[in-house]
Amino acid sequence: VDQVLPIWAWPQHEEYNCSVIHPPGEWWTATHGQVQIAFGSWSILWGVACEIYLQILYLPIVVALYEESKKVSCYKIMLWLAVIDIVAIMSNSVFFGILLIKGFVFCSDPWFVWMVGCIGLGMWCGASAGCLLLVTNRLFELLNYNHFSHRITVYYLALTSVYMVYFTFLTPPIFTNSKEKGMFFDPFIGNANLEKFVNWPHTANNLLIVMATACLYLSLCIVLIMKQGGEGHQRRLEKNKAIFIQATLICVFNVVASLEYVYMNFFPASSTLVEIGQISWQLSHGAPPYIYLLLNKTVQDRCK
Repeated sequence: VDQVLPIWAWPQHEEYNCSVIHPPGEWWTATHGQVQIAFGSWSILWGVACEIYLQILYLPIVVALYEESKKVSCYKIMLWLAVIDIVAIMSNSVFFGILLIKGFVFCSDPWFVWMVGCIGLGMWCGASAGCLLLVTNRLFELLNYNHFSHRITVYYLALTSVYMVYFTFLTPPIFTNSKEKGMFFDPFIGNANLEKFVNWPHTANNLLIVMATACLYLSLCIVLIMKQGGEGHQRRLEKNKAIFIQATLICVFNVVASLEYVYMNFFPASSTLVEIGQISWQLSHGAPPYIYLLLNKTVQDRCK
């Protein structure tokens, strides 16, 4: 499949032409879909909880992050990730759950399923890049390397936004498939062909994020150990430990989902493995408000 696939151009591609077998519509749902009440309900409930309850939490959190972002660069990145999370949850939880309960596949409603996949893929890749930027920021802070000035951080976030837009509108998206209970690049028109429907930029994103994040976390652990000792260093170390723990928890779900989605889009995966990958993705965007409120003293103080 073409690796540059603008959102407005996909109807001209034969690979996504449902009418080769049957025109799009209810026939596809009846013959190729499967209603998934349990997983669909979980996804909707989690998404609604995040979009209503957690969004109420996000409002003071976003305000707190915005105020702190004027002084500390890492909070600019956290603020950017918070906005991405709000959008992503609508795709990978709320709309995903609705599609599962309806028993939809790609050809049930191609444009709607395509848009859900575009948004989900773009927000995922944007969050992955933002997560890597956040960990890099923490490492530089511990090394006393003042690289992330206000202007530089804004530039990096602008580049990350361009990266996110590229994946959203210009690459092959992922499609909800109710029978498989997950999202795949293969639209499942005819026989499954995982080798044909591959988004190589997405694969590179996931593998590089995993390897780069692991390397940076190892470096952070080494730096934290080496910086033990000294009263001034100790106070600064304790402050950075708290932020490091938050960054680790925020990114751990990204790492799990990265590995899961690379695997299941290349190799046959069990239903349980597909569900674990999807839930990890959902948690990667919905867990940050809890992490901030439970572990971030600045956010806690500003939300009182």
